[in-house]
Amino acid sequence: MFEKESIIELLEKIGSTLPVRVKIYMIGGGALSLKGLKEATKDVDLVLLDRKALHQIKGSFEKIGYKIDKGLFKEQFYKDAVFVFLDKSGSRIDILVDVVCGMLRLTKDMQKRAAKYGSFGNLDLYLVSNEDILLFKAVTDRPQDLIDIRALIDATKLDWDIIINECVAQHRKETRWIFWFYEQICRLEEQESFPIPEKNRVFEICLQNWEKKPSDWMHEFSIEQIRKYIPAKYLSQVQKK
Repeated sequence: MFEKESIIELLEKIGSTLPVRVKIYMIGGGALSLKGLKEATKDVDLVLLDRKALHQIKGSFEKIGYKIDKGLFKEQFYKDAVFVFLDKSGSRIDILVDVVCGMLRLTKDMQKRAAKYGSFGNLDLYLVSNEDILLFKAVTDRPQDLIDIRALIDATKLDWDIIINECVAQHRKETRWIFWFYEQICRLEEQESFPIPEKNRVFEICLQNWEKKPSDWMHEFSIEQIRKYIPAKYLSQVQKK
């Protein structure tokens, strides 16, 4: 587990071995730890803007004792130039370029919202905004992400316009992220018994993109749960087979 102090120590080691200046963005639990919103995180997720600095970063991690873990280096990650590093203690670092695990991109707007945390040797670290951390966590299905989303909502005043607008802006021809975002909100309400008033706004955008909804949308929910989150006149269109 990485605590705030161990993350900073890691950054100092990386920065001291980098031969050139590198700008990098931290998302996920590591960013929450540095912001004081989480005590510790299992892994640290770092995003580069392009492939140019990838070789230097890779060399720096290897110099301080990390090795690429081929078992965790998932096939779909290769196209996004992701390295998964582990050290002897099992500490895990994920390095991504532009796209986060084949899903959302670190857009120009996300970069503008990010705040510089500090410089560590040749490493300039930026933390993405709380709104963007939530969005990255909202398109995955890991249980810990729901806990982190709840912590973000509890501890910070979020701008939901930013969250929703960024989610919509990242729609692709084959993917409408707003549907997965809505599903995660429903999942959070189920797990935490925690109502999110903005859910209705998100569903309205789902309706605007209704013909693009994924075929397996809401399929992990029971019929009783689906009835809670889908108005009756649309229920047959998402009903489990």
